[in-house]
Amino acid sequence: MIKLSNLPKHIMKAAKSYEKENETFDVFPAKFLIDNVFYYYIDFVPTFAQLIIREDGVVPPIKEIKKVYLHANGYNASIHALATIGESWRKSSKIKNYTKLKRLLEKVENVLRGMEPPDEVVQALASFKKVPDVIIQHQKVINQSVNKGRKATVAMRKREVVTVEHYIQMRGYQVDAVRSGYWQNEIQFKTADEREKVMDYLASTRSLSNWKIEWLYHRLKPYQQYMYTKEKNPKEYQEMQELAEEIFEDIPIEENPQALEHIKYLRNPER
Repeated sequence: MIKLSNLPKHIMKAAKSYEKENETFDVFPAKFLIDNVFYYYIDFVPTFAQLIIREDGVVPPIKEIKKVYLHANGYNASIHALATIGESWRKSSKIKNYTKLKRLLEKVENVLRGMEPPDEVVQALASFKKVPDVIIQHQKVINQSVNKGRKATVAMRKREVVTVEHYIQMRGYQVDAVRSGYWQNEIQFKTADEREKVMDYLASTRSLSNWKIEWLYHRLKPYQQYMYTKEKNPKEYQEMQELAEEIFEDIPIEENPQALEHIKYLRNPER
C-alpha cells in the first residue's frame, strides 16, 4: 500500500511544490497505470484540489492527463460511494423485514380466500405481494456489490496498481448497487395505490370478533407508513426520476459531463 511514509522522494517533492498554506495532502494507496505509464494521485486537504504526478516526478499539463485523472477520480469516487452509502444500505435490515412482510401477505391472502373480497382487492394484493420479493432480490445485489467492492479495495491496496479494467470493475459494482436501490424504491412508488386498497379493505372488515384481520392490519400498518408514495415523498420521487436518467445511461467517463466538471479541481498546469 502506497503511503506518504513510503512515497518516493521525487514524488513527495513534486506534491509539496503544489501544496498551499494551511493545507496537507495525501496519496492514493495505488498508482494508476494508464497507457503503459504509472501516475500518482494526490489529494489536498481540506480543499477538493487534486494533482496527477507521473512516475518520473513530472506534473503533466491537464490535456495530457485528462484520461488518467477521470479514471483515477472515478475509481476513488466508486470506492467512496460503496464504502459509505453502499455500506449503509448493506447494513439495513431490509431482507429480514421484507421476509416478514412476505409472510404477513401470505397470511392475508389465506384469510381473504374465505371472505370473497372484490376482484380489485384480490388484484391489489397480488401487486402488494410483489414488493417484498423485488426488495429482497435487489437487496441481495446491493450486499454482493458492496462486498465485492470491499474485497477489490483490499486487493488494490496490496497490488498498488489500478488499471482502466479495475476502474470498470469497481464502477460496475457501484452501478449495480445504485440501480438496485432505484428498483427497490420504484416498486414502492409503483404499488402505492394497490397497497392502499388492501389496507382500506382490511380496515373496513376488521373487528374485535375478527381478530385475524385486526392483527394482520396492525402488523401491516407500519410497513405501509414506512414505504414510499408520491404523496408522502414527492421529493424522493422527483430525485428518483432525475436519477433514472443518469444510472441507466451508459456514458463513457471521458464524455460524462459530471466527471468532466471535476477537472476544475486539478492543480496540474493548463499547458
